[in-house]
Amino acid sequence: MDAQHLKTLRLGTRGSLLARTQSQLVATELEKLHPGLFVELIIMKTSGDQITERPLHEFGGKGLFTKELEQALLDEQVDFAVHSFKDVPTTMPLVEQSRLIIAAVPQREDPRDLLVSSKGKTVADLPQAARVGTGSLRRRCQLLSARPDLQIEPIRGNIDTRLRKQREGQFDAVVLAMAGVRRASLFDSEFMSPIDPAVLVPAPAQGALALQCRRDDQRTLQLLKAMDDADTATCVAAERALVALLQGDCLSPIAAFATIEDGQINLRAAVGGRAGNPPVLRAAATASTAAGAAQETFEQLKSQGVMTLLHGN
Repeated sequence: MDAQHLKTLRLGTRGSLLARTQSQLVATELEKLHPGLFVELIIMKTSGDQITERPLHEFGGKGLFTKELEQALLDEQVDFAVHSFKDVPTTMPLVEQSRLIIAAVPQREDPRDLLVSSKGKTVADLPQAARVGTGSLRRRCQLLSARPDLQIEPIRGNIDTRLRKQREGQFDAVVLAMAGVRRASLFDSEFMSPIDPAVLVPAPAQGALALQCRRDDQRTLQLLKAMDDADTATCVAAERALVALLQGDCLSPIAAFATIEDGQINLRAAVGGRAGNPPVLRAAATASTAAGAAQETFEQLKSQGVMTLLHGN
């Protein structure tokens, strides 16, 4: 595309440290890929940012982090938005999606969860009855499955707020997404340790970003496509396809993590009870397509009674 026609793209982003950092990383990369392009960050406050003391699943889930950005896209206030892909609802979106499209999925950051504690490098190392902070039902059920003695307590706030609460001794440990901590340049190996996905399976699309624009905006669509990473997009598609098959919503503790090896998609999943309590059902499958891996994993979980566990039917 001719540089003189690139001009400016308006990027809608949340005001949190992580959201602004992620958006700036994308903006910088787009400007490198398209000389002559200028990406302007438009800071917006979302419903999710305004609910700071209660778990998000009580108010509509992580879609509250994308609702206002998607509405701004539809109103043509911005040209595209950068979302943490795990915040984008797979089912029951809060904004009509027919005019919107995920134009690109950039290369994934480290998808693992991260244990932040000075009292242990692994979940097994934590003291008896340790207080662990997390607002995630997915993390809650898997942590309790591994360590029933742990006291899992809700925690909200930005990354820096959660880290401060842990340092102040409000929690023996907190669990965060490794990707966010790394992108915010806050990783410290002295008291932060990645958790093996065999112990704590990540959230669907964790570590991935979604670049979203209007479906009919061909100029923006083509500019964003330059950042698409095919392997990441395929893995995220498998993970989100499984959530769709499970009819997951904001109260569903569903974990799914896909990798690609020798052209095959390996999908690992863990699903807990609706309140974030054990038991945790686990499955793993390998297939040549994202849809195939999701379907096979779903069939394994279904045979274990996953739909009753999740939905009571």
